[in-house]
Amino acid sequence: MRRGHFLVFTLILGIGSLLWAVDLDAQPEDLLLDDQSVFTSRSRPAVEFPHLLHFDDAAIECSECHHRFKDGENIVDEMELYEGAEGVKCSACHKNETGFRFKPDLDPTKRTLQQAYHRMCTGCHRKVSREKEESGPVTCGECHPRKKETEA
Repeated sequence: MRRGHFLVFTLILGIGSLLWAVDLDAQPEDLLLDDQSVFTSRSRPAVEFPHLLHFDDAAIECSECHHRFKDGENIVDEMELYEGAEGVKCSACHKNETGFRFKPDLDPTKRTLQQAYHRMCTGCHRKVSREKEESGPVTCGECHPRKKETEA
């Protein structure tokens, strides 16, 4: 009887682990940061954001980038962060103007979408660089490279 319980427990644990691993792999590898409703005209192309590089390779916690503030505290639940989930994209809260509230009881945004991207991304890259570690881009052209004539 004990052996049967052990086998059932092992099977449940194995299936649970598999489902958890599959969910992690469901994260998009790359994202194109190209919200047409906010970025209506631009002088440079949209950013191709390597999500998986940050998620897997750099081992950055989801809540370091994704946030939902209530009374000044990040209350985001990482289980809510899956592709297609309500509020998972930066543009769900950060718009052309500040002061948007995702839900009535949450703090209003303090930054536009462009300000949020620039502060979050280049701010983190500069911080990592100051710590003498390999970092991501910090200049306009590194994130928004102009396409060459042959690539167009």
